[in-house]
Amino acid sequence: MSRSTLAVGVVLLFAALVGLGVHGFSISAWHGVIDGSTATEVLVGKPQLIRSDDWQVQLPLAFSQGVQRPSFPLVNPLVGLGQSALLPIELPVASPLVLFRPTQWGFFLGDDAGMAWMWWSRVLGLLVVWFGVFCVVTDGRRGLSAGGAALLAASPFFQFWSFNAAPHAAAMGACFLASVWLARAASVRAVILAAAALAAAGAWFALAIYPPYQIALAWLYVALMAGFLLSEGPSLDLRRHHVARLVALGGAALFVAGVLLIFFAEAREAIQVMGGTSYPGRRISLGGEKPLWQLVTANFATGLWASHWGILDNICEQAGFGMLAPLPVLLWLWRSARGEHGTDRFALTLALYEITLVGFGALGVPEGLARVTGLSFVPARRAVIGVGLADTVLLLRYLAVAPPAGRLLSLALATSWALLLALASRWLGSALPEAGSSLPLALAAGNGALLWLVLVSRRRAAVAWTLALALLATTAWFNPVVVGGARFVKENPLSQKIVEIDRATPGGSTWVVFGRDDLAALFRAVGVRSVNGPLTLPQLELWQRIDPRQHFRAVYNRYAHVAFVASSRPEPEFQLYSQDYVIVRIDPAGPGLHDLGVTHVLFRGTEPERHLFERIAPLEELASIGESHLYRVPPPTP
Repeated sequence: MSRSTLAVGVVLLFAALVGLGVHGFSISAWHGVIDGSTATEVLVGKPQLIRSDDWQVQLPLAFSQGVQRPSFPLVNPLVGLGQSALLPIELPVASPLVLFRPTQWGFFLGDDAGMAWMWWSRVLGLLVVWFGVFCVVTDGRRGLSAGGAALLAASPFFQFWSFNAAPHAAAMGACFLASVWLARAASVRAVILAAAALAAAGAWFALAIYPPYQIALAWLYVALMAGFLLSEGPSLDLRRHHVARLVALGGAALFVAGVLLIFFAEAREAIQVMGGTSYPGRRISLGGEKPLWQLVTANFATGLWASHWGILDNICEQAGFGMLAPLPVLLWLWRSARGEHGTDRFALTLALYEITLVGFGALGVPEGLARVTGLSFVPARRAVIGVGLADTVLLLRYLAVAPPAGRLLSLALATSWALLLALASRWLGSALPEAGSSLPLALAAGNGALLWLVLVSRRRAAVAWTLALALLATTAWFNPVVVGGARFVKENPLSQKIVEIDRATPGGSTWVVFGRDDLAALFRAVGVRSVNGPLTLPQLELWQRIDPRQHFRAVYNRYAHVAFVASSRPEPEFQLYSQDYVIVRIDPAGPGLHDLGVTHVLFRGTEPERHLFERIAPLEELASIGESHLYRVPPPTP
């Protein structure tokens, strides 16, 4: 199949899926939150509540951008006193900057199209870009490269995070491909086109604002380029058109710098606020939090059987990659050291990168080194993206270049790998007691069998596809297959009643939610202001209205989900429940709600809970929709 035919096929598939509104987001979790109704838009699977970053945070805010007038503002006025739509999460905005956030383009076509566009631009973007990267790594072996791209997409890391890191990985991969194109360009025209591609990819990567991934991936780009230039340098005629290459490279760098300057100018205040937050702005990582055994949880298919995660936190935080490259690559490098074949410099640079990042995660580094390298921005658990991608690149490089090993040696290595995993299962079992003893041992043996296949097989593309399918069997269950879903969020009886009350309120209403903070995000999705729920940037000015002496500033100065709890205490109090969860205890009958500009309250709870709330809060009841009760806050007494 030619490249043009493949490209046309991908575009048509993407257009069809977006046109049908098919995606894998857990937006249907709102059925359970609002009224427990059946999610008829879910075709296969079920919504994952753990993916609240999607259904509770990013997607409602994206819907919110479109319902405002003027639509798609740079500052969303429906979140407290207003919140930047440029960071820390990507949202559709009416700005040229959105050109470099391609996953957001679909929201200009509508909410359902936006979700489908965002989902498939993530998935297909990852597959297409890394197919290209692997074609470079494997010297053009397309079948093997396609299997490698599928192996990445099937990994727990991408699947269990609903591909939220795919744009970062795809953008970095696109930078690498454009750089390779620039290095290989044989004409001035090709140099110019490659530089334009590098400028666009660089701006895309720069605006994929999440430093923990960006730093790890930036160093992976350096390792990939170093490996490519060391490996193919002798065959590259870089002196030909060298002036054009340097000018083009400088032009691409200036373009990215210009885009960043515009971004910094537009988001200056938000950047200052984020940089001063207790979390994540002032967080400094020195590594040392990711022991080696936690890197192989994907090898044990933990997503299939674990339900209580203990120190692993949850299914998303433990998600990694199927690790099979270490022993084959060590064998390969050992043979190279013995002079059995030439040193593969591409593999060597990637191995050094992976070893360094694994060491950072497991052992840590001095603070000075962490700051100089940027790793101070990378919590060890986020460095997994670099470790996993590097491991997959090394595996594909091995399959493309290294000859099959002898059967006895392969059996010895496969057995050693199984034993190492069996040893790791002791720590896994202490973290996840439900694993028992026999299941991890069986899975360790299965990994040994897969490694034996990697070592002895001559049909390398088939091996890659086998590994991808084996991994997919452990992850494909996670994300549901959904058609649409935005209509329910906006047109359910509760949303309709909220909008009706808002339109009947002169100047519009401002709400706070008691009893279930995730409902606060619903208001924004339908175009109504709320002050609590997910706050991706802290509302310092808002909270200081009820904390004028800033006693609790360290508590609320963070990215957080903010829950309100009714209290009879005269002064509001803030409590840090977890790193990103804040509880505000406030008297609904006191002046605090007025100070916050709140005009209406939603209380969610059972009848006994409702009666208790109403004894504390003598508010004017407007309506009840199921267990959601809507009240007007009386004007303050003169």
